[in-house]
Amino acid sequence: MSWEDCCKIYDDFQGKIPTYEKIRDDFVETYLKDMDKKDPKRRVNVHSVRTRIKDPEHLIAKIIRKKQENYAVYRPLDRSNYEKIIRDLIGIRCLLVFKTDWTAFHHYITSQFENNATYYIKDALRDFDENEKHYYFAEEPKVHLRNGDRRKIYEDEKLLSPGQILGGKTYRAVHYIIKFQGVYLEIQVRTLFEEGWSEVDHAIAYPYYKDDPVFKEYTELLNRLSGLADEMGDFFERLKVLEEAYLKTHPSGEDKDREKTLKKKGNTKERSLIEKNGVSTAADCLQSVLVE
Repeated sequence: MSWEDCCKIYDDFQGKIPTYEKIRDDFVETYLKDMDKKDPKRRVNVHSVRTRIKDPEHLIAKIIRKKQENYAVYRPLDRSNYEKIIRDLIGIRCLLVFKTDWTAFHHYITSQFENNATYYIKDALRDFDENEKHYYFAEEPKVHLRNGDRRKIYEDEKLLSPGQILGGKTYRAVHYIIKFQGVYLEIQVRTLFEEGWSEVDHAIAYPYYKDDPVFKEYTELLNRLSGLADEMGDFFERLKVLEEAYLKTHPSGEDKDREKTLKKKGNTKERSLIEKNGVSTAADCLQSVLVE
């Protein structure tokens, strides 16, 4: 690209930022505010929502970088069509406490927009829909995982096909590309731990030092730790479910008598009791882990 072309795109997008801010605010107000009250079947637990409009300098840097990495796809990009090719000019990030919270969010967001493979982008220029009132998924949802991550949450309910679960990545997130009010916006869904890793990675390595061996090793180590933290969070959430299920079926007096018996018998007897009766409460489950 010539410097003049870069300057034209920069100036054009700079002038459109107020319009993009309004579109972003409309989307958040309409679809992401009070999500926990919008689905009567399942509560949507989103810890927080972050948004941004792409910085014009970062946009130019991305265009230059993408043209170097994938010239065949980005070759025709210029001032007249960059909004049809770059799909994250509006970025929205929904942060979760537990990975399992993603299921309810996925059901919710896919119920709000037309999700028809006919409209998935194959050719960015040819497939761009000029109808600003047509809101739809412009790509199929995708989840990015590290190799070795648990895929159970995405596979069990068959919400995503195997082709939508992409391993071998250095970060984790579920991506949705939606066409809204004539422009594309990207929603990323990840946990708080994944967000913490991403913030450190962006501050240190991405995008200019992502191939540096020292930084790469450091961020990969931190990435593994964040994945382990998420698994521990899911583990404790399952303990809570076990405890709540137990309390619904056992009177409080019976529970107190059982607790006194366990205290008198000590760890050895407690272990045999657990083995005999099975793991029925969160306390039993955690205690069995500690005993082992």
